[in-house]
Amino acid sequence: MRFIIDENIVVFLDKIYLQNLDLTDQKVIEKKLIKLINKIQNKYIIDLNGYYNVFIYKDKNYGLIIDMKKEELEYLDYFNNQIELNIELIEDSFLYKVDDIFNINKTLLSKFVIYKDGETIYLKAKNDLNSIELGTILENGEIVYGNKAQKIKRKSQIIKV
Repeated sequence: MRFIIDENIVVFLDKIYLQNLDLTDQKVIEKKLIKLINKIQNKYIIDLNGYYNVFIYKDKNYGLIIDMKKEELEYLDYFNNQIELNIELIEDSFLYKVDDIFNINKTLLSKFVIYKDGETIYLKAKNDLNSIELGTILENGEIVYGNKAQKIKRKSQIIKV
């Protein structure tokens, strides 16, 4: 699990963390999210209260990325630790932005569609990856998801290596 706080709260949950979670059942995911929020509040001493739009991006190879954005609503007052969530589950296929494609062996690269956007290379898995293959890709780059990934797919050129 990786956790980032900037203007949004973003939690990266890889599929190892989610091994026993049924990713097809939104109610199960919502219950797990509430437990995770409580864990985050206790561990990192963060006061979460108010109304949040929560986008859960689901990729069969990686797992989940939870992106929480607080809405500033003037007409509603929330007590400490009172939270309301608007949850949207989005089926997604993540891209992996890699710094140097030559650090990845050709056998592993053959499991990806390779997009080139200017000088930047992005990989999209064709099939399921095991944890070692995914780890190799994550060591050499970063995850791109959501609207940004969709724009890259639309405007980029597919290349062969």
